[in-house]
Amino acid sequence: MSRIVKIGIIGCGGIANNKHMPSLSKLNNVQMVAFCDIILDRAINAKNRFGTPDSKVYEDYHELLKDPEIEVVHVLTPNLEHAQISVDALHAGKHVMCEKPMAKTAADAKRMLDAAKETGKLLTIGYQHRYKPQAAFAKKYINILTW
Repeated sequence: MSRIVKIGIIGCGGIANNKHMPSLSKLNNVQMVAFCDIILDRAINAKNRFGTPDSKVYEDYHELLKDPEIEVVHVLTPNLEHAQISVDALHAGKHVMCEKPMAKTAADAKRMLDAAKETGKLLTIGYQHRYKPQAAFAKKYINILTW
């Protein structure tokens, strides 16, 4: 039996309900154990639809980040909040999957990368096109040019 990865969802709006949580619910080695949204009803509805029976609900993401059971957080909030929440999550010892765009500014994106490097935690951004042939070609071409 494979290990179960316990995930916290920060932001339970449209992208969470229409993309992330339905996809995560199909994985056998994942459990969504915490849901956070500034609109409490959205977090409760997400828990009822996608959570484990004992999953938790939060209005303040800082409280979710204190939960030692959570290994990974999905940051699915409005774009302006991505950087700060991701940095806080990394410093709280969580791996982070952040929805695109990564950040509003290059400086905020750098803060996110620096936090991942400092903490040794994984940070990924939800750019869905990175594995398409066109993106792979562009990456290969860029790598050739930067040698």
